[in-house]
Amino acid sequence: MKTIYLENQELTQDKKFTYLDAAVSSSGTTLTVQSIIGFTVNEILCIGEIGQEKTEIIKTHSSTSPSGTTVTLASALVFDHPIDTKVYILDYDQAEFSHSVTLTGAKTVIATIDLQVDQSETQYNDSTYTSGYYFFRFKNSIAPATYSSYSDALPCAGYAYNTPASIKSAALDSVNEKIGDTITNNFLDEMLWKARREYHSSPGKRPFRRIYNYVLSQVTTGMYRIAAPSDLEDPETGKNIYGIRIGTEDNLVYYGKKDWDFDYQNVAHTTVKTAASAGDTSITLSNSGDFEEGGSITIGTQTITYTTNTESTTVLSGIPASGDGAITDSIAADTDVWQNASLSLPQYFTVFDGYIYFDYPISSDYADENIWIDYYQTLTAADSDADNLDEPDPMSDAYIHYLAWCIKYKKDPELQALRDSDFLEWQRLKTLSLQKEYLDTEVNFVPATAWTSDEPT
Repeated sequence: MKTIYLENQELTQDKKFTYLDAAVSSSGTTLTVQSIIGFTVNEILCIGEIGQEKTEIIKTHSSTSPSGTTVTLASALVFDHPIDTKVYILDYDQAEFSHSVTLTGAKTVIATIDLQVDQSETQYNDSTYTSGYYFFRFKNSIAPATYSSYSDALPCAGYAYNTPASIKSAALDSVNEKIGDTITNNFLDEMLWKARREYHSSPGKRPFRRIYNYVLSQVTTGMYRIAAPSDLEDPETGKNIYGIRIGTEDNLVYYGKKDWDFDYQNVAHTTVKTAASAGDTSITLSNSGDFEEGGSITIGTQTITYTTNTESTTVLSGIPASGDGAITDSIAADTDVWQNASLSLPQYFTVFDGYIYFDYPISSDYADENIWIDYYQTLTAADSDADNLDEPDPMSDAYIHYLAWCIKYKKDPELQALRDSDFLEWQRLKTLSLQKEYLDTEVNFVPATAWTSDEPT
């Protein structure tokens, strides 16, 4: 038997509410409230605070509109409620639970239950599935039914020990605490992220975040830049790129942007705005302002001549329909266009604006070859409780102790970190993990490469 817990706390966050202006008894079918602004027919109401005894969900009448200070209900109340009890308007009144064999596979609904708003969590027990994934979403049962987006996947076999779910659960259990108004799931997520950032930014590089022989893309003729990996640490500099190479060639050498600017002096570049076909006598560019009034351009393997550059329309015209200088192959939109450039094998690279730039546009000799990169990966936030954190042991245990300390400090800010056993254990395990990095690292001495910039290497 597995129990799925769905947090109820966020149901009333930022929701419209008023207060009872008179006590109401169980079996009552109307509410007297301080204000009916925002209340209408066919709405879901929550009377009382989430997690408190006798809090209940009720619907407004389907045809009798609120009037004056009276809200008419669709059915009778179950509990008595005193004056000044909060009355919230909710988006949902039920929870739908589903199962899928895979993370992205089709979902099969296994149960739909009423939200248990007198508890901090809605619980569902399942004894059917031992593999695959659970998903849940909130449901508004008033026809036509509406739904929230699906939750993250919940593994039927349980969470791995190094997932945020397991770490947070272990920390809560260690201090005999539960999710509630003070210790929220968002608070634990923020503290876990803080601890991970602290470990990641400790002196040195985390070896498990060094990525080698990653295929960034393939070469296209005329390519002069490529987007840096989305998870590159500090993507505005080259200091976390250990190597980048074309095919089986040697690694490129880093140089500064000033050197790159010098290499592209007197070189005009843009892209094709509108696709062109063989035999066309004009071509529309994204911007033709830097191109000569007449001359030739390079697009892929084609050298195309033109006689007129109309900058206002970005059209180059006077292209021969056939023969030398003609467009002989179709050209797709967004293809690179060059003038006064030499296409070759790059020898140098630089990094800025999230891109890796080459000292030459790449020639057709290297088309379709892989662009390989070795780099240092940044810390990636977990976006699901089921994510496996990439930090090695003993960091999962370290995070449990850090969260336990944060929970205790949240409840008692007078606690002193250096006298708390959980905080001290967090520091010890983090230090142990950092020391292990150096013990496992081989140190090799090689001749230094001459760099032509004062940018850090």
